[in-house]
Amino acid sequence: MAAPLDRVMERRLHIGGTQAAVGWEVFNIEPAVYVDHVGDAGDLSRFSDQTFSMLYASHVLEHFDYLGKVEVTLMEWRRVLIPGGVLCVSVPDLEILASLLLLKERFDVNDRYLLMRMIYGGHNTPHDFHYAGFTEDLLQVYLMKSGFQKIERVPEFGFFKDTSQLLFKELPISLNIRAVRPE
Repeated sequence: MAAPLDRVMERRLHIGGTQAAVGWEVFNIEPAVYVDHVGDAGDLSRFSDQTFSMLYASHVLEHFDYLGKVEVTLMEWRRVLIPGGVLCVSVPDLEILASLLLLKERFDVNDRYLLMRMIYGGHNTPHDFHYAGFTEDLLQVYLMKSGFQKIERVPEFGFFKDTSQLLFKELPISLNIRAVRPE
């Protein structure tokens, strides 16, 4: 049986993607051979309302200022999702990272330096700075204020091998949340 026409036309956007994948359009701030759309992830004005059935962003949202830009960005992401569309977002889990940073008896100064860089960004490029930190409840509040519903934490998404699965000393450090644009 053939899929309904509306399902055939579904589009999925990988915000901050670093690899090409069948069925995904890649949006990144840096141009690269695998990037379909170059730009700021907070400005998706090149796309019409209700363009995508799914948006996926791994370790992108923390690059936006928590005093307004996070919420504006989430509302922009919601705008381009179809009703019932899904946002899959992964961020460094500040609660986990902060608790690990304080374990001086377990991690030496070099380990804790790496943890600090996960919290504040690597500072390797002008775009590698973190302006927000998220715990599960904080991210849920931002998502609800931005109009998302059915917000749930998931262990992983399984779309890509990326920062959503990042481990530090075999400990997962990402907060993976699935949220839905209301119908």
